Amino acid sequence: MTGTQPYILDASALVELFNGHPAVMNMLADAEVDRFSVVAPAAAVLEAQVVLKATPAMWEYMLDRRVVELPLHGEASVEAGNYARPRLEHHPMCRLLTGPPMVGHVLREAKEMGGAIVTVIPENYGGHDVAVTVLD
Repeated sequence: MTGTQPYILDASALVELFNGHPAVMNMLADAEVDRFSVVAPAAAVLEAQVVLKATPAMWEYMLDRRVVELPLHGEASVEAGNYARPRLEHHPMCRLLTGPPMVGHVLREAKEMGGAIVTVIPENYGGHDVAVTVLD
């Protein structure tokens, strides 16, 4: 990781990565020259896969060395579950790319890393003290 604030891609941003969104592609180009880090929590990859139905080879190609996939285990799982709990308790029906476990994992990584969340759906992160970069 670099000393610069990392970007944490949520499921909606990963879908946009596959769609070739210019802002995401620019982030990856900058990451290649080590200007900053781009990461994807495993829960975001899982939820994006529900929409994308991509092959493992496609994921490997898209993530390559530019995007670091963050595992969800141990203390990170517990913390992500704590972030997800209010959404599960109060909003049991969620639309695609807004799943509480994914949102919790993304929030946990953003808080732990001090990074900015990249998303098409900023409402996922309302009420939390995190930086959010919205893809248009």
